[in-house]
Amino acid sequence: MSQVVSYGLKALGLSLVVMLSGMSSVFAHHSFTSTFSRNATVEVEGVVTAFNFRNPHVIIHLDATNDDGTVTNWMAEGASATGWRRSGWAADTLKPGDIMRIGGNASNDGSPMVWVREMAMLNTDGSMLADMTIIDTRGQPAEASDEEVAEVYTIPLTLPTGEPNFTGTTIQDFNIIPGGGRPSEPRFSYNAVGQPASDAYDPANDPQIFCDRPGLVRQGGSTAYGKKVAQYPDHVTIEYEEIGSKRAVFFGDELPKPGPRSNMGDSVARYEGDKLIIETVNLLPNPATRTGGPLSENARVTEVFSRADNPQFGSILKVDMTVVDPTYLTEPWTVTRYTLYAEDYVMIGNSCESPLRERPENAYQYTEFDLQFVN
Repeated sequence: MSQVVSYGLKALGLSLVVMLSGMSSVFAHHSFTSTFSRNATVEVEGVVTAFNFRNPHVIIHLDATNDDGTVTNWMAEGASATGWRRSGWAADTLKPGDIMRIGGNASNDGSPMVWVREMAMLNTDGSMLADMTIIDTRGQPAEASDEEVAEVYTIPLTLPTGEPNFTGTTIQDFNIIPGGGRPSEPRFSYNAVGQPASDAYDPANDPQIFCDRPGLVRQGGSTAYGKKVAQYPDHVTIEYEEIGSKRAVFFGDELPKPGPRSNMGDSVARYEGDKLIIETVNLLPNPATRTGGPLSENARVTEVFSRADNPQFGSILKVDMTVVDPTYLTEPWTVTRYTLYAEDYVMIGNSCESPLRERPENAYQYTEFDLQFVN
């Protein structure tokens, strides 16, 4: 690690160090600072006991022997398996018995957890066998090459039955975003009721940290993972790689009636020209993004699916998601996502593990503040 100063402290028999160099936030699933420190880092050596190559985060469990001979099982948490797979990792890359050295961000509360920054496979004598550090290339523009460019992947604009074609799996590719860079989420315009809810949001209480499923706006509008759409005569299905959520939305002309609320709500779909439009109501009051953005249970969501194909990249899915929330917002909120159709893409399964700390009171699962607005 660059620019590291050791303070000679001991925690569970392991040296803690403080990193002075800057770090970028890499959490797509939940807020990084809710569990890990931006400043304190830790390095641990141990024997792998389990390797969970799943979304939303890769988890490595390893037994580390302390100075007094006792053994502590550590949890090393990394980014998504989808991202690690781009660097060549697979479910069988590690196996129980492998010896690893892992360095990264320490937990806020001193629990035996580390956010992975550097990794090395070790020999039995402690020498390095292989550097296993993940190189994150997300968002980097593709380099020019004199080699022949691979043929882009395209799908037909319409189904054989004439409807616009959105069937297939799409993945995030930051090169296809108009103007370049990473997608940004616009700010919410809160009213006098919504602003206190926004101010009260604490990332440490993020429901997804403790494996609660996200709401529709967060899952459909913020995810950078794979998304699979299938179209049928009377309905469409949408499957999300990040958490494994799946929706079945039937075609119809009327919004669902008020009823029990859920994370994905109740939806109805229709075609308008070359677009697929899905409207959703009866949502739980979940935060809209990993950094907050609480919405009330009166929020109504409209998703517009369209094609934004490009000769350089091939078939592209564009989704405009608009939220109207008369309880919390002064005006509609819209976020746009572009994802690239991928041939033979296999979505990685899901298995969430909560952090090694007590779950705090969750601020956005029907608190007394929210209940006063339930119909």
